[in-house]
Amino acid sequence: MRDASSVDRVRRTLLLTAPLALSASLLGCTRPQPALGDPAGGLAAALAAGDRSAFLSRFASGAGPQALAARVYANLSPRDATPRPTPRIVTSGLDRLLVSWGYPDEAEVHSVAGVRSANGLITDLAPLSTGTEWLADLQSVRTEPRLTVVAPDESVLTRWWTAALAGLSALASVAPQGLRSAGPLLVLVPTDVLAFGRYAGAGADRVAAVTVVPGSADSLGFRVVVNPRTLDDRDAAATITHEAVHAAMGSPRLTATPGWLLEGIAESLTARAHRFVADANRALAREAIASGLPSSLPNTGTGDPGSYALAELAVGAMVQQIGSFMAGGYVAGRMRSRWGETNKDEVEFRDGLHGGLVWAVGVAIGAALFVSTAGSAVKTGADVAGKAAAGSAG
Repeated sequence: MRDASSVDRVRRTLLLTAPLALSASLLGCTRPQPALGDPAGGLAAALAAGDRSAFLSRFASGAGPQALAARVYANLSPRDATPRPTPRIVTSGLDRLLVSWGYPDEAEVHSVAGVRSANGLITDLAPLSTGTEWLADLQSVRTEPRLTVVAPDESVLTRWWTAALAGLSALASVAPQGLRSAGPLLVLVPTDVLAFGRYAGAGADRVAAVTVVPGSADSLGFRVVVNPRTLDDRDAAATITHEAVHAAMGSPRLTATPGWLLEGIAESLTARAHRFVADANRALAREAIASGLPSSLPNTGTGDPGSYALAELAVGAMVQQIGSFMAGGYVAGRMRSRWGETNKDEVEFRDGLHGGLVWAVGVAIGAALFVSTAGSAVKTGADVAGKAAAGSAG
C-alpha cells in the first residue's frame, strides 16, 4: 500500500466524529470504572476562579495525577487575550467528564473524558471522544484572523504554518469569493500517527488529512487534522488547500451529499490552485480508464486515488452540462418574436419574464438529465481525459 505521497495524498476521509470505541482501543485503555462520589464537582469553580491550587486538590496526590491536573489546568486556562471559547466542565453520571472548550478563534468543542477516582479524588482521565487535547501536554499555537495552527512544538508549528498560508493563498486565487471569506481555518497537527488515528480511523497511516467535527456531534466548528508524517512542503500546501475547501463547505455535516461530489469540488479547486495536482490527477485518470471507461460515479470512500481524479472529472462534466442548458435556455428565451402593440416598459417586462422562464426550464431539464444519466458524467470526463492523453502522447 502506498503512503500519503504527492500522488495519493488525496485519500482523505471525511468523518463527523471518530468512533468512541476506536478512541479507546487506540489508546490501549478501556472504559474507566465508575468513580466514587463526584470528584469533578469543584473543577469548574476552581477553573472559573483561576485557583490552580484548588483545581489540583481535586486530583490524587501522586505524581501522575498531579501532572495530569497541571496539564488540564494549563490547557483550559487562557494564556493570552486571544478570543477563545470559555471552558466549561460538567459531569455526566459519575464516570464521565464533559468539557466544552476550544483553541484560539475556534468554535466551541464538546468533548468527553472518562474519570477514574479513589477516595473521592481523580486518579486518571481517559479520552472517550476526539477533541480532548486538553488532556495532553501544552501545545504551540499561532493564530491570525484567517488561520489558527496548533502543533506539538515550534518547529512543527512553523512548518505547517508556512504550508497553511501557502495553501490558503493558492485557494484564494481560484475560489469563489464566498468560499475565500469563510471563517478562520483551524489546523491541528497531532503528536504522532496514533493520535491522528483517533480522528482518521482505520488506515490512518495512509491518509494525509481529515476535516472533522471534533468531539461530539454538537460541537460547533470544524478542524483540519493533518497526518504528522513527513510530507514535502508542496504536498502539505496542497493538502491544506483541499481540506480548506471541505471546511468552508461544511463537508463533514453534509452527510446526505454524495462523497464523490464533495471530493470532486474540493479536488477541482485544488487542481486549479496547484499545477502539480492537476498533472497527477490526469495521470491517475489515464490509469483508471486504461481498462475501460467507468460505468458509474466514483466511490471516493474506498480511498483509491484514481477515484478522486475521476470525481474531479465528474464535477467538471456536470458543470459543463448544466451550464450549457442554462445558457441555451436563456438564449432561446431571448430570441422569441417581438410583442406587438405594447409600450416599451411592457415589452421589457415580458422579454425578461419569458427569458427567465425558459432559462429556468432549461436548468430543470439539465438537472433532470444529469440525475437520470449520472454515469455519463464520469464517462464524458474520462473520455476527454483519455483523448487528451492520447493527443499529448502523440
